[in-house]
Amino acid sequence: MSAKAPAHPNAQHKLVLLLPDGLRDDTARGYMGYLQAMLEAGRASWSTLSCELPSLSRPLYATLITGQRPLDHGIISNAQPGQRVAATLFDCLDENGLRSAVAAYHWFYELLAGEVFEPLRHRHALPGRGVVGASWYFEDEYPDSHLLADAEHLRALHQPDFLLVHPMGPDHAGHQHGGESTAYALSARKLDMLLAHAVPAWHAQGYDVLLTSDHGMHADRMHGGPLREEREVPLVWLPHRQESQAETPLPQRQIDVCGFMVERLLQGRRS
Repeated sequence: MSAKAPAHPNAQHKLVLLLPDGLRDDTARGYMGYLQAMLEAGRASWSTLSCELPSLSRPLYATLITGQRPLDHGIISNAQPGQRVAATLFDCLDENGLRSAVAAYHWFYELLAGEVFEPLRHRHALPGRGVVGASWYFEDEYPDSHLLADAEHLRALHQPDFLLVHPMGPDHAGHQHGGESTAYALSARKLDMLLAHAVPAWHAQGYDVLLTSDHGMHADRMHGGPLREEREVPLVWLPHRQESQAETPLPQRQIDVCGFMVERLLQGRRS
């Protein structure tokens, strides 16, 4: 992951990373009609990624912001509270003068700040690393509608170059009812309806949107292993201006998502 802005003639970019937790690729393709409409209209590109192992949330949060496999960055379990990861995309963006904001589950705070999250102290605490605005939730049932409202508030207030938006709805439904349940499918449908309003609003402000997930969900209400249902996640590219796939080749591995975002954000900028 380069810390220097590459020479590139394109205009400067802004980016939203939309990270619905526990969203299977087949569920997204089957139930998220707004995203499919964007794909059919040629306004989106869609591919399938196989997540790294173990297919657990905290390790894969770290993978997405470092570009390293869990065995390499050292977060290999959900039971590692307060453990900090080293170089992240936030650090790289900060070194190049870019600002970030985060609306996400509190495990992201712990990975960035290196301390155990305390709700009464850290609800909107800044972990450093170029993050200028933050809103952390700490209960899995926190509604996706509220989380998207938190994210838009941060975007409007701080005008960040990079915005991480991390809804928990699919993961929560999957753990309660399983990855083959009607409740799990409904969580994807509901999120899609919310995105039909959020994505155009972000586009209107000049933000590209990259949607992916950390892991999938098995019918047994869990994940963590190598089965397709637990590993295959969507990667959907929704640029605010139409682009060809040749113009913007998408990452083929989950460990490449971080580098893709950094390269995109640093295009047209000088360190």
